[in-house]
Amino acid sequence: MNRRALHLALAALAMVAGTGLLLLQLKTRQRLGMPGVRVTDVPLLGEKGLSGRTHSAALPSDLPGYSFQTTPVTDLELKTLPSDTTFGRGLYTAADNSLEAQVSVVLMGSDRTSIHRPEYCLEGQGWRILRRTQAEIPMSGAMRAPMPVQRFDSTATWNRNGVRQQIGGVYVFYFVADGQRTASHWERQWRMIRSLVLENELQRWAYVSFFTVCEPGDEDAAFDKLSRLIAACAPRLETASAAPGVASNP
Repeated sequence: MNRRALHLALAALAMVAGTGLLLLQLKTRQRLGMPGVRVTDVPLLGEKGLSGRTHSAALPSDLPGYSFQTTPVTDLELKTLPSDTTFGRGLYTAADNSLEAQVSVVLMGSDRTSIHRPEYCLEGQGWRILRRTQAEIPMSGAMRAPMPVQRFDSTATWNRNGVRQQIGGVYVFYFVADGQRTASHWERQWRMIRSLVLENELQRWAYVSFFTVCEPGDEDAAFDKLSRLIAACAPRLETASAAPGVASNP
């Protein structure tokens, strides 16, 4: 190796070492931000009963026009996601039975890998995404700002009474942190990196999703029903400082 190549190799090693040291210092000095969703001391329900986790995200159980049932978090999620991940999971059913929707909250702790790309959740359960669109859901009352969301229309094949049938599904989600909200996975990551570099704070993001099944071709009607649920649920689910215009009362 000639002298020039040696100098370049040493410079590259120095840059790698310096970057690693900088990242280690940032991690040591960083503070964890406040969550954008409410957390309660109600124990988390797993597939086999209580999961051993003493906290969960607080899903409102008394929304007017809906009944609510807590549903379990899967063993796979509990085993594979970081141990400081906080979950909330429940099923909302409209009083007229026009909607049954699963609502899920995944709140990261100090490990950012708690939240992954939303496609993984849906496709991992056998759904095929047909369309991806962005939308804004009108809000009322103290929560004035429209809710930015992403909508995935999807399809799957289910076995109903021994007959394989094609069904549709509508998956709506967004991300929220203290004073932050976005419908973009990449925008969330960019904001988190910027906060780490400029403010030494690791934002504590939550991934909030709503899902319902429908007949193929009825996706728009299903989305309208989900939108009404989201408009009712979000002000009660989020903290007062989650985003501009959020109501201060649960």
